[in-house]
Amino acid sequence: MCRIITVANQKGGVTKTTICQHLSYLLAEQGRRVLCVDFDPQINLTSTLLPDGQAVGMDISGVMACLLEDQDLPVPSSYIQRCGKADLIPGSKNLGKLETSLLTEMGTERFLQEILSPLRAHYDYILIDTNRAASPLMTNALTAADSVLVPICPEFYSTEGLSDLIASVLKNRRRLNPHIQFEGVVFSRCNLRTNLYRTTRANVETAFRGEIRVFKTAIPDTVKVGDAISRGLTVMEYAPESKASSAYQAFAKEVLASETERAPAEGCTIHVLSDSGVRRVG
Repeated sequence: MCRIITVANQKGGVTKTTICQHLSYLLAEQGRRVLCVDFDPQINLTSTLLPDGQAVGMDISGVMACLLEDQDLPVPSSYIQRCGKADLIPGSKNLGKLETSLLTEMGTERFLQEILSPLRAHYDYILIDTNRAASPLMTNALTAADSVLVPICPEFYSTEGLSDLIASVLKNRRRLNPHIQFEGVVFSRCNLRTNLYRTTRANVETAFRGEIRVFKTAIPDTVKVGDAISRGLTVMEYAPESKASSAYQAFAKEVLASETERAPAEGCTIHVLSDSGVRRVG
């Protein structure tokens, strides 16, 4: 059964794209059929997976434009591209230009869902990389998803935007996608020896009170990940013995182990961090 996971956080610099890249690689390594969707106008995932710029055919903005113009969906082979072990629907900077139309046209919240629904039969996982802003693109990404994976970095302002994202997910659940759930929170770019990491993690776990899963694995902050990406590789390929490689593999195992598990779909109350402490959402 296909799982569509939107990777989202309304704060930038939390390694959403890197997690999409590495998780897709590791899921495919375990025999899962994986499709990545670059739904961020910055197209970092496309640049990472296609470092030589060999994107061919249509990108996601072109497919969205077909729906805006009331045209039939193109055949998947015209916009899905093979990237190593996984497939990719490339992104485009034109996505940003489509946002005005998505705001003014009726029914556009379900465009990405309409594109991905026929593809479910062909994949075990579909991972959606998103931009950081609350926008029509984010609404589409949430409406299309089965679950939301939230990367977070242990920084002073690490919870900035987190409560807003959770509120957006819960609002989307009420209005558009009653089945959306929380895949969980994964800590990334961590120095596991610092008080900042331990304190931030404890605060987040306390705030969520078991309603949203916090993955046990934390991804360490290391230059090896950046070095690997600059070479068009994952850290597992570039530095297989590194701590980052081991961490990503452990994280992927957690995701795979939860294939039959979900956070409560309805009626959950989330206590999230804010400037004034822990507050209730939902």
